[in-house]
This record gives sequence, structure tokens and C-alpha cells, in this order.
Amino acid sequence: MALRFRARPGRRLAIAIASAAFALSALTASGALAADTSAPPSVADIIQQLTNAPVQESACTAVCHDNIAATKNYASEIKFSHGNHILIQCSGCHARFPHRKTGTEKPTMKSCFNCHGVRHGPRGILAKDACTACHNTPRWRLRPAFHGNTWAFKPHVQPAYDALNTKCMMCHKAKDCTDCHDKKGIVWQPKAGWEYDPGQTDGVASGCLACHGDATLLKAAGSGTRSFQVSGIEDSAHRGITCQQCHPDYRYDDKVSATKMWSINAGLACATCHQTAKKAEDRDPVKLYEASVHAKKIREGDYESATCGSCHGGHFIYRLDTAEAKSRMHASAYRTCARCHAEAYGTYDDYYHGQPYKNGAADSPACWQCHEAHGVLPQADQASSVSDKNISATCGQKGCHTGSSQKFGTDASQLIHRKAQAQKDNPLMQLIARVKGMIGL
Repeated sequence: MALRFRARPGRRLAIAIASAAFALSALTASGALAADTSAPPSVADIIQQLTNAPVQESACTAVCHDNIAATKNYASEIKFSHGNHILIQCSGCHARFPHRKTGTEKPTMKSCFNCHGVRHGPRGILAKDACTACHNTPRWRLRPAFHGNTWAFKPHVQPAYDALNTKCMMCHKAKDCTDCHDKKGIVWQPKAGWEYDPGQTDGVASGCLACHGDATLLKAAGSGTRSFQVSGIEDSAHRGITCQQCHPDYRYDDKVSATKMWSINAGLACATCHQTAKKAEDRDPVKLYEASVHAKKIREGDYESATCGSCHGGHFIYRLDTAEAKSRMHASAYRTCARCHAEAYGTYDDYYHGQPYKNGAADSPACWQCHEAHGVLPQADQASSVSDKNISATCGQKGCHTGSSQKFGTDASQLIHRKAQAQKDNPLMQLIARVKGMIGL
């Protein structure tokens, strides 16, 4: 005969304490909570610490959600399964511990749009965004109360802009507005940014970081495993902008990108903001780059050429507003230039420029101090900073060889990248080399 056991209240409490303690130990082991061995924590203390701790998968799956697919559905009127979202970190949807005194705190619809409806580059739409894909409720019953039949007869453009990322674009697209205006014969030009932007989400992991904030977001590559975790944004100069502003391929509409390569498009996206910046020092680099040999090659389809991102990097770009930051930038010629121009960097070894620079001399020029940073042109181009026409001005810039002549600049340029060749062609050096060879040195 099978025996049945009914849990007594005391046993339920013991199980609750043990479960909470186990989850707490998981958080403590992961570093999310500091260990305190002075006294056993009470149930209230444990729950309080879980409530205030960062949401981590280890705390969720340790006891309660060991089989995430079996977790209770979101709601009866919603088509939702935790199992379908198993690859998304818990904090991607739950910004804070969801089990609170008032009940289980469920994610908002807005957080769903971190993934739903996003054109994920070459992969296309990441997850469906049609109302019927997630809602059992008929679409006409989902219309919010503020969206009445008299909407079109009231001032609504500015209110729509104000509610763009909190209401409108969760159901509509910019085309819906344009189609309506076209039918009415109304000329209307939406302002820039008229699209839903996941980076503006409130109370959840910021947009794309719902997935890309996870350290376990890995993909097998030819040379091993590649991480797609995004880090460094919180310390970068661009911490206040959204992912789509730099990644135009990952968006909520079908706008055609500049090229077929997302990495090139991301590298060129800097111009979108910088060409309309308030300060000339932020606008000018765009004009210079557009005239450079790098931009010319990109336009010709040579995607090995440099974009803004190729030199400045991506998520970790820092501000040059401190002496330390400027010094760090000055020392970055290898990462900035040499990854593409390895041969030229290798020959930058003369006694007064290259060797001191590579040894950390602060007063030795980095590549862009002679070759320009954004308006880089071939030496044969008369507009180039290192052409015969401009070499004297380049060498004579402030802090360098003030008052230098064209002959000085031309002669110097023959040595800066050609020390090895000059030594090889020098008869005396040839004799020394032969003597060394004869005596075995």
C-alpha cells in the first residue's frame, strides 16, 4: 500500500527556509551577495536579500526553477513559454527579483520588444512582432483606452512623439502614420528617430543587452569560441545613446543599410550624429573622413578599408577630456593604425621618431600627427599632409620642427620610414656588415 504524506505547517516552513537558504548560498557563491557567517539569517532576511540582489540564473534555477520549461505560463491570454526563452538570461526580462510581497512581478509588454520585431542583421526578424503572435485576445480589444476614435481630429503629432517609445510603436510602425496621412492628402515629414527603440526601455535590461549582457553568449568560430557579450559601454563616451544609433542593421523597420556588411555599417554610423553635432570639433572629422582615401575605398566596395570604428573602436570609446585619456590615445598607434599598416609601422623605427615612440616617449609623434587622423590621403596627392607641397608645414607644426623648410621635410621623410633601407644602401654600413659576417658577429 502506498503511503501518502501531508506536509505539516512546520515542515512547509522548514522547506521554505531551506529553499531560500539554498538560493541565497548560490548568490553568495557567485559573488552577488557578501557572505555573513556571524549568525544564521532569518527567512525575512533571506527574502530581503534576494529581493535586493541582482537577478542571476543560479539563484532562479537552484531550487525553484530547475526546469525552466515547466515554469507556469505568463497568463492565460498570452501565448508564452519559458522554454522558448531558455537562451535568454533571466535578467533580460526580470530586471529585479520578481517574487515580491505584492505577488509575482511580471515583465511588461515593452520589455518583450527587446527582441520581438528586431531585424537582427542578416538573420532577419529575431522574433515575431505581430499582435496575434503573442496575444489570444483579438487585436481590436487590445486598443488602449487613450486611443479613441477621435484621435485623428485632435492634435496628435507631438503627443505621438512623446509616447513613441512607451506606447505607439509597440503596435504601430512609421508606415502606419504615413499611410494615414497620404490617404488624407496631408504632407508630413517625420523627424529623425521615428521608430521604436529598445534602448529606451524602462525597468528591464537595456535593449540588446537582454542577451548581449550575458557572459555566456558564445559562438563557435574557426579559431575557437567567440564571445558576443557587450561590455564597456557604461564607461564609454557613448553610454547615453542606444544600440540602433550605431548598429543600423539591427532595427525595427526595413530601411536599407549603406552596405551589406553590418560591421562596415556600424563603423560608418558615427557620421549620423557627428555631422550634426553642435561643436565644430565634432563635425569636422566627418567632412575630413569623407574626403579621405579610406572613405573613397569604402565607396568603391573595398571593405578592408578603415571606417570610424576601425580606428576608434566600438563599445569602449572613451572621452579625450583628461590628460590621462589623451596620453592613452597617443600611445595607441599600434592598435589604431598598425593592424592594417603593419609594414609601415614596422619601418617606423628611425632614431628620433619611431624608436622613441615605440619606447613610450610622450613627445614623439603618433602616426596621425604626420599623416592626419581623419583626412588621410596618399603621399602622391598634393592635398596630403606628407606631400612635397605640405611636408614643411607638417614638420613645422607646433611642438615639432618650427620653421622647417620643404627640403628639411623632404629629407627627413626619406629617413623616418626608411632607416633600414638607408643603412642597407650606405657603403660604410655595407662594409661593417661584411666585416661582421667575416668574423661571425
